Amino acid sequence: MTKTLHHFVRNHRLELNTIMLVTLTSMVFIYPFNNHFRFTLGIAVLSTLLLYFPKLPSVQLTFVCGVCIVALRTIIYFFIGPEELDDTLFRHVPALLYYVVFGILFKLLAIRTFIDNLPVAVLLLTVTDALSNLAELVFRPTLQAVSFDLILASIVSAGLVRSIITVYGYVLLKHYHAFVLEQNQLKHYAELTMMTAKLKTELFYLQKSSQDIENVMERSYWLYNQLNHSESETECRESNAASALEVAREIHEVKKDYARVITGIANILKPSSLEQFMSLSEILYIIEQNILRFLAASGKSISITFHYREDFKTGRHYTIVSLLDNLIMNAIDACGQSGHIRVLQATAGTDVVFEVEDNGCGINPHELALVFKPGFSTKFSLQTGKVSTGLGLAHVKNLTESLKGTVTVSSNVGKGARFTIRIPQEEIMFREG
Repeated sequence: MTKTLHHFVRNHRLELNTIMLVTLTSMVFIYPFNNHFRFTLGIAVLSTLLLYFPKLPSVQLTFVCGVCIVALRTIIYFFIGPEELDDTLFRHVPALLYYVVFGILFKLLAIRTFIDNLPVAVLLLTVTDALSNLAELVFRPTLQAVSFDLILASIVSAGLVRSIITVYGYVLLKHYHAFVLEQNQLKHYAELTMMTAKLKTELFYLQKSSQDIENVMERSYWLYNQLNHSESETECRESNAASALEVAREIHEVKKDYARVITGIANILKPSSLEQFMSLSEILYIIEQNILRFLAASGKSISITFHYREDFKTGRHYTIVSLLDNLIMNAIDACGQSGHIRVLQATAGTDVVFEVEDNGCGINPHELALVFKPGFSTKFSLQTGKVSTGLGLAHVKNLTESLKGTVTVSSNVGKGARFTIRIPQEEIMFREG
């Protein structure tokens, strides 16, 4: 039982922390109409976390948060107030309706998809907040004496303020995440510098071994000539024996140097326990920064957005970078000088799904079955006259299949293409324990 509970807590740590934080911040509130109706800070915190963590289920989480908030308020006011438990519960239950409606509207309006357009996100959050408050007010008859205009103005104003706080909090979290990733990148650059210095030391021994190999070749050839042209075995025996011994000694010296270099390089390149795994958000950030630098250098007006549903850790970070980088570069070529590329990660059943979609030139129907064939390409440079090698998509297919996954493509000519990679979770996700 304890093991099962521990496993549940570990797998739902983010949801549990969110519920606890939202429940506690809901105790920061104001009474706008001098009665039991209140505006709390908790919903702004909840909205911020729902936007920042796409894996959080909006409907289920808001419902559970509402239940916990009602329970906490009921317990507190029952012990400090003169009312009976039933009366206290009845007073606070309407707040649950607010959270239920908020979660449903948050999902129906697909607010997460508009987060790149902050004014639209603020507007949708304000509407969601206001409608949720109106739904709660239906079950609070004590507010019937208050002017409807005053109520409407109050809930719209509160909704706008909380929506602005939500979006501002989301932006702050994004900037903080970028700052942390930048610090990690600086750390990696420092480690790469040290690695380069160590590899240069190993390079010295490789160069020394190369010279030793040249010496061995010269002595071996000399010995060969001596043996081939000697007229008497006895007259050259001592000389040739000494030369053969010298050749053996130098070969042994080369062997020792190469063994040392192999061990040294293996130790340099051995990742630490922290470097063996990376989160998906870090991987996508690295890819995004590299792509943006490439687009800036090439002068193309192509935008790219990244969305992920689950920020899992993986030891396959190099593979993911290679897969997505090849597909994104292929999409950039398809877009030409302008366009938009969307990179999406989702979970479907027991598979992790990656999609790279563009609105470029698309692929002809008769070419769809050939795009993953080695050497097949439709890319031709007018400047250089060179045809692409056609190995990028074949490499994507081979890498995907090495992880027991599949890659497919769908396209409409003139409207773009979508490449979809499906990989079993156990092949790509790292799970503690």
